[in-house]
Amino acid sequence: MPEMLLTSPLLGLAITIVAYRIGEYISERFNLTLLPPLLTSCVLIILAISYTGLFTYEQYQIGGDIINFLLGPATVALALPLVHNWAVLKKHYAILLGGVFVGTCSGIISVIFLAKLFGASDQIALSLVPKSVTTAIAMGISENIGGIPALTAACVICTGIFGAMFGHKILALIGVKNDIAIGLALGASSHGLGTSSCIPYGTLQVAIGSLAIALVGIATAVMAPLLIAILN
Repeated sequence: MPEMLLTSPLLGLAITIVAYRIGEYISERFNLTLLPPLLTSCVLIILAISYTGLFTYEQYQIGGDIINFLLGPATVALALPLVHNWAVLKKHYAILLGGVFVGTCSGIISVIFLAKLFGASDQIALSLVPKSVTTAIAMGISENIGGIPALTAACVICTGIFGAMFGHKILALIGVKNDIAIGLALGASSHGLGTSSCIPYGTLQVAIGSLAIALVGIATAVMAPLLIAILN
C-alpha cells in the first residue's frame, strides 16, 4: 500500500465507512436484527488490521481520531428531539431526575460489586464504573478516579452495543411499554448507542434518552468519587 495513503487520515475514514456499509448490508440482507452494523464493522476492522498486514492500528487510527472527534457533535445533535418534546420533559422532570439518580447509583454500585465478586483488581473495577456514560465523559471520569481510560472506552462501546441490541427486547420482556421509561432506561444505561436504537420508535424515546445521556454523565462525575469512597 502506498506510504502516502498509510499516513493519511483517508485510510481510517475509508476503511470505517466501507466496513460499516458492509455491516449494514449483512444486517439487512439476512435480517439479522441482533447484529447491528456497528458490531459487524468493528469485527471487520479488527480482522483487517490483524490478518491482512496491509496497515497497522496506528495507521488506521490517524483517520479514526477524526471519527472520535465527531462523536461530540453527533451527541450534541441528539439534543434536537429535546426541543420538540420540551413540554413533556418539563411535565415529568421529577421522574426523570429520580430515574437518573437511581440509575447512576445502582450502576456504579452493581459494577463495583460484580467486579469484586469475580476477582477484578481495584483499577479494573474503577475502569468499569463509567461504562454507561458516553465515551468522551467516561474516559475523563476513569482517569480522575484511578481507572484505565482505554479499558473504559472499550467497556463503554460494549455496553452501548449490548443496549442497542437487547435493550428494547429486555424491556418488552419485562413489560415496560412507556416511551419515557424506555428512553430513560436506554439513555442512562447504554448512552448514545442505546439512544440511537430508539429512533425507529419515535422522537419521545430519543428525547428522553438524550437527556439521560447528559444527566447521567454529570451525575456519574459527581457521584462516582463519593460512592467509591463510601464503598471502600
